[in-house]
Amino acid sequence: MYHIVICDDEKEILDDILRKVRSCFDENGISARYTGFDDSRKLMECIQSEKIDVLFLDIDMPYHNGMDIAGYINEQGLKTILIFITSHDALVYQTFAYRPFGFIRKTYIDQEMDELVKRVNRELLENKQELVFRKGQELIRVLIKDIIYIEAEKNYLMIRTCDEMIRIRETMTNALNELQGKGFIRCHKGYLVNADYIEKLRNSEVLLRAGDESIALPVGRSYEKEVRKKILEMLRN
Repeated sequence: MYHIVICDDEKEILDDILRKVRSCFDENGISARYTGFDDSRKLMECIQSEKIDVLFLDIDMPYHNGMDIAGYINEQGLKTILIFITSHDALVYQTFAYRPFGFIRKTYIDQEMDELVKRVNRELLENKQELVFRKGQELIRVLIKDIIYIEAEKNYLMIRTCDEMIRIRETMTNALNELQGKGFIRCHKGYLVNADYIEKLRNSEVLLRAGDESIALPVGRSYEKEVRKKILEMLRN
């Protein structure tokens, strides 16, 4: 069951958004539990203590504003689907650096909520996708969203996830075929990286952020142009 959280410092607006979010998710067949906060300090406590799958976050709040909270989520490498809600359209442009999943304007919430929830549903389903590898007699299942990068090592692949390094006998070509269209970028003949973990492209390296750890991987000269192009496409989308 997913955990969906809404935070808005105006109690009446919070209750209204909570009802509409619940109704839309129910209509789309998404089973979830819901938590509402009208105090950003309580939201921060929740973020630090439990998993949040989807967060509807007001931008303009006392104590911790929406961008402060989004920055913390990014710094911690949390995989929360972040949706900003605001009554000030101009603030939307200030949030692009945090790469939110979407926006809802309070004055257009009835018109914008349903389509956004459908997009969230698709994203949640994609986050459940996994790769299945055979290691000897054992089948290994890895959630695609947990893969940070894949490294080729002769006849083997080293799969770096959020928790471990997995070594399997497989080819990079097969991995590329399996991950086609799933947000991975070939940055070097020996590396395939998950774009969700890319922090920046610097000279001939791509920097990845996984929690508190920063990982630098090489970018091959023949791949650099395509890497830049794909990163820009993903930012626009």
